[in-house]
Amino acid sequence: MNTVLIVDDEPWVAYGIKALIDWESLGYAVIGEAYNGLTALETILEKKPEVVISDIRMPGLNGIELLECIHEKQLETKVILISGYAEFEYAQKAVRLGAFDYLLKQVDKDKLTDTLLRLKSVLAEKQNAHKGLDLFLDDLFDLFEPDNKIKINNFLANKGIEFEFPHYRFISCLFPHSTVSDSGEGVETETGMRYLRFRTGQSKISILVNYDEFKNPVGLLDFISDNLSNAQCIGISSTGIYSDPIAKLYQESDVALFSALFQQGRKMIEYKAADHAAALTRTILQVELSIKEQKQEQLFKGLDELCEACKSRHMLIDQISTVYNQIVSLIYKYYGNRYANNEIEYLSYYQIVRHYGSIEPLFERIKAIFEQQVGDELQISNETVKKIIDDIDSSFTEDILLGSLSKKFNLSLGYLSALIKKETGTTYTDYVVGKRLQLAKELLSDSSLSIQEIVERVGYKDYFHFNKLFKKHYGITPSKYRKM
Repeated sequence: MNTVLIVDDEPWVAYGIKALIDWESLGYAVIGEAYNGLTALETILEKKPEVVISDIRMPGLNGIELLECIHEKQLETKVILISGYAEFEYAQKAVRLGAFDYLLKQVDKDKLTDTLLRLKSVLAEKQNAHKGLDLFLDDLFDLFEPDNKIKINNFLANKGIEFEFPHYRFISCLFPHSTVSDSGEGVETETGMRYLRFRTGQSKISILVNYDEFKNPVGLLDFISDNLSNAQCIGISSTGIYSDPIAKLYQESDVALFSALFQQGRKMIEYKAADHAAALTRTILQVELSIKEQKQEQLFKGLDELCEACKSRHMLIDQISTVYNQIVSLIYKYYGNRYANNEIEYLSYYQIVRHYGSIEPLFERIKAIFEQQVGDELQISNETVKKIIDDIDSSFTEDILLGSLSKKFNLSLGYLSALIKKETGTTYTDYVVGKRLQLAKELLSDSSLSIQEIVERVGYKDYFHFNKLFKKHYGITPSKYRKM
């Protein structure tokens, strides 16, 4: 069933639309009514209905503004607008913003039925495309795993594809909007270049490019300029040859892509292997000595130097992840069980980008760890503890950092971490992941939802990262779990 939300500032009108037709026979289920645009938006963000039928003239947030919000938040909800005013400019603006249709009051039963039947076909096509995409992404998940050793030439031979040039690169691109219409892989040719395009996420495309870097040195940049100008961020692998593992080049492009996201203001980054360890060894040793001697001022100076080095050297996100995890290792080495309950853990480059967004918040978080004094707070009431857990339970699909919770409840990070672990038996991060994956298991029983839609509903954006988490926890990929 496709879910529907009806929005009208006159409750009897909303009720009349709900009673006008037999929704179930058309393949729809009305999940609620809203009587103003702001409440409607909250309901849409929470329940993510496939269809919204909304009046245009409403106080607070009108139907056009509601449609704009849906468009800005990149939701796939289809909107049918209704108005008592037959002004053509309303219809023009509604269509321009992506409204599926525009109906006049009083709503005619036959016209509403016809609109819903046409929309049902569109939604069915989208769901079929999503299902095909799920299967395709599941195959790519295995192909692009870092430890997969399948070579480029073997992969292409298995596909029956012949590439004629000596050099290969992967380009991974993140787009500001969903690119679901491009539902698979395709081989295309340009002058002096061939390329194989893969869908690697809801708004992510990865392209295996084959060309001759010596004879056509500007071919790659021309290709990017001509074909990927609307990408939000672009990551480019190093140059490879036919005998290189295909997963290696893909992972390099992925690291470069997330590095571009992390280094805000940079749209495109090329992966270049670099050993920064020697240059940073002195500073890391200084940090370790400061921890050992409990000299906080010297420690913070060392952390500031590391942060600045990561920025000035334009270090890739996997290299920054290595530095971060070295510091985490020092924390456990010198503080042991004292920090066992704290929200400090080893993070992958993807997790660092997801949780911190840029380099400064990451190092501020490290500093906060050293400022924590677990157990110094006054004991808080059971009622407050319940409020904290209820707050997490009601917002676990959102990207809320532990630091935000600590500010909200006026508790230090360390004390809050220890409190959550005592109450739940696990860390904040693991608790949230567990809640998300449990919800994902429940949503997988709904065959009308694609796995990519489920990924977004439970709070993730990257299909591959979700797949890894799900497989780690349950020993099976989501698509295989769905078939059980």
